[in-house]
Amino acid sequence: MGEETMWAVQYAEYGGPDVLRVGTVPRPRPSREQVLVEVAAFSINGADLLARRGRLRVLSGFGFPKGTGVDFAGTIRERGADVTSLRVGDRVWGYLGVKPPGAHAAAAQYVVASTDVLAVAPDSTSLSEAAALPLVGLTALKALRDALRVAAGDRVLVVGGSGGVGSTAIQIAVALGARVDAVAGSRGDVAESAGAEHVYDYRSTAPEQISARYHVILDTSGSRVGAYRGLLTRAGRIASVSPASFYAVMASAVTPGPRIRVVSAGPNGEDLRWLARAVDDGSIRPIVAGSYPRNQVEDAHRDSESGPSAGKRVVTAS
Repeated sequence: MGEETMWAVQYAEYGGPDVLRVGTVPRPRPSREQVLVEVAAFSINGADLLARRGRLRVLSGFGFPKGTGVDFAGTIRERGADVTSLRVGDRVWGYLGVKPPGAHAAAAQYVVASTDVLAVAPDSTSLSEAAALPLVGLTALKALRDALRVAAGDRVLVVGGSGGVGSTAIQIAVALGARVDAVAGSRGDVAESAGAEHVYDYRSTAPEQISARYHVILDTSGSRVGAYRGLLTRAGRIASVSPASFYAVMASAVTPGPRIRVVSAGPNGEDLRWLARAVDDGSIRPIVAGSYPRNQVEDAHRDSESGPSAGKRVVTAS
């Protein structure tokens, strides 16, 4: 491919992983306020899977082909005339947000982005590993620090502790000084390695069988959220990042007890800088369930839908 074109992962119809193709599209050009990033790797998120299946049509816009991918890590190759905070050659990571992707998005050879959705990537990890963290890290940080106000000494329960958001949330809660337990399935070892003191297997332990009580509960799975709400202390706080929690959230508004908050993260360069510092000081690390070359992006989507949760799946540009 020449300088005027690039590869991009696209789909020309809604459907399963088999609708994905690696096509050729015009290479984007940065505006005065943007940078051009050569993508080293991007991750697979729930929003990518829902959009590909046509379940986010209001957000994904009209027309085909559509691009895919919302977060990435790479290297700045060009910068607009008004950009002063980042330089050509900087290693960066970013989250574009959930919006109409057009013909290409983060799953592409290059992406253009404004500096407020980017930050310098952590020095202590490779770009392919770093790509696993932007969206899940932003989501977990917003939920725990901002929405749930986790403080040192809090007891925290993370439901879905082996997935991308859950395993990252465990690490962030520990970094904030909390004691953390988790609920997971066959990959409870991931939650344990992330810092959970006790891991409940949801297949054998119902919420009603858990005797501990928690100041904070973060749900990432959307399963039995109302029942886990019953494990809160009197002044406890609970939030969910899962769309599947909708009915439990509505019920919590009209039944006794704490209301379940819904949390989602938007692009945030300052929080990405917080996460980069936390990675470099060893407080958190990207947990990668699998790494795939770009010609296996179908497999990455398929495994994300059918495989057990064990961190994030990333796709490399090679």
